[in-house]
Amino acid sequence: QQVKADALSLAKKLEALEDSKRKILGENLGGCSTEELHFLEGKIEKSLRVIRGKKTQLLEQQIAKLKEKERTLLKDNEDLRGKQRNLEARLLLPAPNSVAPLQPRGEPAPEQEPVPRDEDVETELYIGLPGVRCSSRRSGQAK
Repeated sequence: QQVKADALSLAKKLEALEDSKRKILGENLGGCSTEELHFLEGKIEKSLRVIRGKKTQLLEQQIAKLKEKERTLLKDNEDLRGKQRNLEARLLLPAPNSVAPLQPRGEPAPEQEPVPRDEDVETELYIGLPGVRCSSRRSGQAK
């Protein structure tokens, strides 16, 4: 009989909880008195405050994590910029035992004379077997 009474009590509690849930969700409110409606309103407002508080707390934690990540990334970025500056400085200053750095194309090295251009270079084309040389320039002139 004790088990039967406990089961009946739990069934009534379950029924009351389901009824309360329906009322909180806005279902079956037609039979509610104004006192019950005010009680439900207070309960809903309290639940909303708790939910907003938790949401605010989660957002504050997320903001704190993002700020920490920002600080870490800014530090990493500054470290990388320093490494880049060091590499650029090493590339700009030649080592004592190294040759002069390469110059961009078309610009002569400061202490070197310019290399002769294509107009100063003469090339000839030879046609035929080795030993018998006829250049295309000569054969063109002979005709």
